[in-house]
Amino acid sequence: MQFEEISQLVKGIPFMESERAKILYDFIIENRVTECLELGFAHGVGSCYIAAALDELGTGQLTSVDLLEAKQWQEPSIEALLARTGLENYVTVAREHSSYTWFLKKKIEECTEDGYCSPVYDFCFIDGPKNWTIDGFAFFLVDKLLKQGGWLLFDDLGWKYSRYCSSDTFDGLDLQRMGEDELDTAHIDLVFRLLVMQHPDYSNFKIQDSWWAWAQKVAAPTKKVRYEVTHNLLNKLAARRGKDRE
Repeated sequence: MQFEEISQLVKGIPFMESERAKILYDFIIENRVTECLELGFAHGVGSCYIAAALDELGTGQLTSVDLLEAKQWQEPSIEALLARTGLENYVTVAREHSSYTWFLKKKIEECTEDGYCSPVYDFCFIDGPKNWTIDGFAFFLVDKLLKQGGWLLFDDLGWKYSRYCSSDTFDGLDLQRMGEDELDTAHIDLVFRLLVMQHPDYSNFKIQDSWWAWAQKVAAPTKKVRYEVTHNLLNKLAARRGKDRE
């Protein structure tokens, strides 16, 4: 499905701007990543863009994972959007009670034989609770399932609980049990800097607009990070961050 067509079908639904979606859509096609994993999908807008790119390639599958309880606010739902776009055949939706780390545990078990886990994914988009404990652990679990040369993409690099949450809970997490420093720290930035960038098997790091962070599962003697600024996105990102779900 062409980008212009899918962008019209999901227009006005949060949480992915069309400019950001174009980057993701083009990445899927240009790199021909056909086995995709998405951890956290909200309404499923990003899922639809990935599925549309797979449709354009004519092959591939996306597995999208989120919380069962999230259905309470996810309207329109990912299922409704996939039906609207006609892309259901490209996406498998999975919902878990606690977190997507449990889904990853089951997938690792499924892919393990004789004590070895065979990698299955070319690309993983991590866009869930933005939490050090969950997403830090998820990185190491995804690593077992990610093929050599595969890519990771983290959303919400600079997101902080103290800035974007006005309620006492977020994605099933009790914020009242967190310390002030935990609330006022960008957890995904920690995961990316302290875990991903220091991992010996990852390189080709790229940070876009201080909000998206990319890494490739390729060992390299020298680790470098490239920064990109998409000027026409900055105002939209600022507006979105102020309206993140509470």
